[in-house]
Amino acid sequence: MKDTVLISLLVWIIAANIGKLFPLSKGERYYRNLQKWYLLANRGEWEKAKKIENYLKITDIENFGKKNRAEELTKKLSEINIKVQKTTDDWMEMAVLLNRLNNKDGAYRAIENAYKLDPIREDVSKIYFTYQSSLQLPRLP
Repeated sequence: MKDTVLISLLVWIIAANIGKLFPLSKGERYYRNLQKWYLLANRGEWEKAKKIENYLKITDIENFGKKNRAEELTKKLSEINIKVQKTTDDWMEMAVLLNRLNNKDGAYRAIENAYKLDPIREDVSKIYFTYQSSLQLPRLP
């Protein structure tokens, strides 16, 4: 009797969680592929991202490209720059934009300003110390 209950419980647990392991709907699979593509694109891993593009809609890829062009990033950056009183979130957004524009020193200064405003905020301090330690590593030729 105990074996039957235990087996039934295991089967129920597996059945309840199978959708998390293997998405059943096309929408879930699409969303997972899109998020993976965004992650790879943000990292600049275009070779890997290209492999996933066949499973995505061209409009999603084009929209990402439009929002992440240098002109668009610079426009967003200037909108934040004109603010007189910048919040921690403003500085963090500036850091992201500067990093995407490949301005590592500017990104670090923005993270540093965010940290000075709110050194207790966990996400800010993690990014600040991670970025700070990465800058201290010897640079490869």
